[in-house]
Amino acid sequence: MQQIGSTRTSPSTPGSGRASIWITLIGMTALVVIFVVALLQAANENSVLGWVLAAIALGWLLIACFVLWMVRKAAKFGARQIEQAQQDANRRFGRAPMAAATSAPAEDRSVLDQKLEHSFQIIMVQARVIAANLPAPDGSTPGDRDQVDRALDTLAVTASNGMGMVQDSQTPLTGEVIDDNNR
Repeated sequence: MQQIGSTRTSPSTPGSGRASIWITLIGMTALVVIFVVALLQAANENSVLGWVLAAIALGWLLIACFVLWMVRKAAKFGARQIEQAQQDANRRFGRAPMAAATSAPAEDRSVLDQKLEHSFQIIMVQARVIAANLPAPDGSTPGDRDQVDRALDTLAVTASNGMGMVQDSQTPLTGEVIDDNNR
């Protein structure tokens, strides 16, 4: 089961991105200040211990810069991989790639619009199932009544859910997704 609701937990939300930038900025600033203080102390006292501490502070600063660079590189790579996987899935399932100028990005579309689009896709698939399993007019194939009945049942449930979403579009969607295949 998956919990669904109106809250977004993706790391791409504007608030979490700003918070991570501020945390990174504060951490890097603290490391620079520590290094500068250690360097000034070492220069004033001219002791071996002061220079060792300055070298350690410089090492931590370099490690932090390297980690920041690697995380940014990995995030960009991950974003490219996700985009490529979405394009592959769209091609595999017969959907045309989304053009940036003609359609709104998924994050700009409301959850209601996405759910209604999914409902319409279900309806289109079930209509094809019904067409494929109806008896032929000339009687050459008997058809599969069980498949047609299941498709009609799915159409009825999907239409009912879609109408409920349209009527309740002002209230946030909450609840649990229950996978009937795992029962």
